[in-house]
Amino acid sequence: MKIIIISEGRPGHYNQSVSLAKSIGLDYEIKTIPFVDFRTEILRIFDNFISKELAKQLFIKFFGTEPEKYIGAIGTGNRVHPFLVLFKKATGLPTISIFYPKFLPDVFDMIIVPYHDRAPDNSKVYRIFGAIYFKEKLKNEEISKFKAKLGSNGPWISIVIGGNSKHHRFDSNEIIEGLELLFKNENLKDYKYLLSTSRRTPEDFERLLEKKNYPLDFSVYYHKDRTNPLRYFFEISDFAIITSDSISMITEAINCGLFCYCIKIPEKSKTKFSNSFKMLERQGFIKLINYDELVNITKKERIKFENANIIYDKVRNLFKSNQ
Repeated sequence: MKIIIISEGRPGHYNQSVSLAKSIGLDYEIKTIPFVDFRTEILRIFDNFISKELAKQLFIKFFGTEPEKYIGAIGTGNRVHPFLVLFKKATGLPTISIFYPKFLPDVFDMIIVPYHDRAPDNSKVYRIFGAIYFKEKLKNEEISKFKAKLGSNGPWISIVIGGNSKHHRFDSNEIIEGLELLFKNENLKDYKYLLSTSRRTPEDFERLLEKKNYPLDFSVYYHKDRTNPLRYFFEISDFAIITSDSISMITEAINCGLFCYCIKIPEKSKTKFSNSFKMLERQGFIKLINYDELVNITKKERIKFENANIIYDKVRNLFKSNQ
């Protein structure tokens, strides 16, 4: 038996549902929601007046499959929540939301939220740092094949550069100045560098980086290469340097065992992520720095970061009881 993962099509969201399923060894099938604009009032009417049989018929109409073929459901994101409620109404089976649902939170069996999201304290709410990330072990031959592409035998530092977001204002000049200082850092003179941009990195900044003669063993520019090398970077690096605009990239790095220097990106306004950053910094997993401090940072040992592990047994038991 398998669970259904209900997706709104955003990789950063459904990958967390997939990671949760993989982490506890569940088979899964992904179904993407159709466009339906549920509003709070309509959904409450739905909850009170639509029968189990009608909910089942609607589920089949939306997804083209019987809800009873699954032992439960997981979903991430606000657009997914109404469809998770639909599944729960049709089956009564375990249903998990990643992010706090705006609609009918009492319906869910478990709600997993990052510390930076506002959510009331109750027995169904479990908090984690950042995003859920499943660390699938790379095979030795995969690592060897990747290392063969590099210009040296290391040791390596991963550099990951984000970009503009609704919370942050990316300053290309500051990042360039910071990188110039980093490569002059005498504390790190024995290190080689792996660099990747992301989908939010400005394309003109990527073109500027490509023209620089930086001591990079390997580089990936998102808008040109359209690949994500971070799993390989984080497997072989000693630590990481990541811009602070992406809690998900930082979480991925520390889940892979890398301490992170987080370069502060100017905030447009006070963000909800500040509490998560403060907690991670207090526990010694990250250090927030200004771009001009890169000239003085020192090497760091790999870390052991336990994020969602504490809830995996609860999720596993929730679904096991229905197998």
